[in-house]
Amino acid sequence: MKYKVLTYYSNLALSQEDNDFVANFLESASKVIEQEINEKSGDKYQLDIDFLHLEKGEEGLEPLFKKIESYDDFFITNGHVVLKHNKTILERIKDKDFFYFHTASSLPSEDHLFHIGHLDRSAQIAFISNEIEQYQDYKVFYIHNESRTYEMILENHKNSENFQDYSVKEISDPEDIKKQLNNILIKTNESDLIILDIGLKYFREVFDYLEENKLNNRVINTFGSLENRFQKITFDLVQLSTQPFYTTLSIEDLMSKVFDEELETNKITLLLDSLWRLEIPILISQALNKIDISEIHKMDTEKLRSAILSFDGKKDIFIGKRGHLGFNADGINNIRDNFAYIFPNSLQTQDYKTPKIFYRTQFHSVEGEVQKSRVMYAYIDILSVANIDISSKYWTAEFFIDIVSHFENPIDEIIFNNLSSLNDKFTYKKVWQRDDEDNYTTQRYYVVANFDFVPKAENYPFDWQNIYIAMTVKNDNEQILQPIPLDLLDHEFDIGEWEIQSDFSGVKFQKNRLFQDANLKKSVSISSENRVGWILKRKNNATLFKIGIPMSFLIFLVYYTTFSDYGNSGSSIGILTTTFLSAIALYFSVEKPEPKKLTIVDLIFIWFYIVNGITVVVCGISSSLNENIFYTSNLTLKFIIPLSLLSMGLFLVKRIKGSRNDIMLDRDV
Repeated sequence: MKYKVLTYYSNLALSQEDNDFVANFLESASKVIEQEINEKSGDKYQLDIDFLHLEKGEEGLEPLFKKIESYDDFFITNGHVVLKHNKTILERIKDKDFFYFHTASSLPSEDHLFHIGHLDRSAQIAFISNEIEQYQDYKVFYIHNESRTYEMILENHKNSENFQDYSVKEISDPEDIKKQLNNILIKTNESDLIILDIGLKYFREVFDYLEENKLNNRVINTFGSLENRFQKITFDLVQLSTQPFYTTLSIEDLMSKVFDEELETNKITLLLDSLWRLEIPILISQALNKIDISEIHKMDTEKLRSAILSFDGKKDIFIGKRGHLGFNADGINNIRDNFAYIFPNSLQTQDYKTPKIFYRTQFHSVEGEVQKSRVMYAYIDILSVANIDISSKYWTAEFFIDIVSHFENPIDEIIFNNLSSLNDKFTYKKVWQRDDEDNYTTQRYYVVANFDFVPKAENYPFDWQNIYIAMTVKNDNEQILQPIPLDLLDHEFDIGEWEIQSDFSGVKFQKNRLFQDANLKKSVSISSENRVGWILKRKNNATLFKIGIPMSFLIFLVYYTTFSDYGNSGSSIGILTTTFLSAIALYFSVEKPEPKKLTIVDLIFIWFYIVNGITVVVCGISSSLNENIFYTSNLTLKFIIPLSLLSMGLFLVKRIKGSRNDIMLDRDV
């Protein structure tokens, strides 16, 4: 049974080049996901993913309607990012049979609608209130358009003497927007707090005013995306968002399948806001896996809806490539997110490249209760990497780790998850300590440790390997360990016989099924670990010399025997026997990193043994028959040996080129 999924992307307030880049990625990634799902599902079901790239606004709706009208049967699609367009779309397609996954909280709860938004409004309000408390001696300017946070913030703070709110709801003309906002901002001084709950065309004017006047006010922005939209952010900006700034390892694996080259960090950031669309076919696939095959073939949408709702956030949680989902009985996601970011000036090395990190204080909801967490920052500076042992599956690192936290000895609060199980060396000493603001300290440690990794030995000595350091915090209810930003990854250090091809930093999520209490109550939790690592390519010059030169000589001798005379066939057999024994001796002198796996070295020798053995047998049998057969068989071998050499070479080249594709970041040791 084939299920139709429609994924579409409508242009945002970005350059045409950036919109095309995002759309092209989503289209290619959709095909990768479709192939992965269909290969795993086999005969049970198949997903057919269509992709549309639409123009911005109402202009893009007509191609969408035309595509939907071509569907006669049940289909699944994502909602529009412009919330008001969702009602138009649903009204137009109401007679169709479909599931609609959206982020518009204003839509009603219906059986064919699923709300997949992550907005944690309670945590957002708690964060803002916590910041306002820090500004009791200064003014707080709240600029809004009378929606979203408006009612709750006014209810909590309208009676405060230092709190002032300004509505820009009735202003739409660009010149009027600029004039009105300038009139508000001129009343501020640099010590005041500015809270913005307005759209891009409004807060752009606020940002421009602060930049032009070189002001460094603390600004909290609660709405809209900033990615690739501002040349610089030099003031003290805190952005509240439902989207994590980091990539997951699963996303990085997906990107490596779409792009041949490593992406710049600003390009990765650009893609992250749009990846939620790709979660929908993955969710459908995981739901279909729960349904009996007989029900799937009936295309029972009620069964499918029940399977989707079985990801309830407690007994089961959907884990996609980007995030998590859990639904209540009305099809509304109950897993909420709130992230607070800052934009360090030190990371803004290029125009329109504004990397962000976690703000030191975070608020998020846990089972309906808002919880405050402190952020720990750990930055790794690798000094050297040694002893990348494929057979023992561990490697040794010597590095500095700078930990910014409020703990007295923060290294004791970090768990290194992939310390070697065979050789559990881990030593450290504190190098220095510096006091920071808000009771934080920065402490540097010198560390030498062995870490496990998953080796890929099949392509030795042309192999690529993925080594990494995995970290979590002991108490993830009260602390958050920030993933290392891509811009701060270290890739200049001594690594011996290897070359660094790329580096990565991301998060790996793991679903843990638990049985609690004496009655074995079933529950599910999600654990995460931060990984920072490097993809390495072996420098194979030494191995090539050790194998290539003698093997070339032995191949020449084998081929040389095909030119011998009938009367010298005995000498040819002697030469071939000698080359065979020499190859065996050479094989046992070559390093074999993983004895249980056939490497490229093993394949080369197996090929040689086969060619050498066939040549010996043919020479021996034909020489015992007659001269014509001998010369005919030798003539045949003169073509077969070079052809087999060429075929083997092409096979090895193709296999070596695919070495990078064998590296998967999202897997356990």
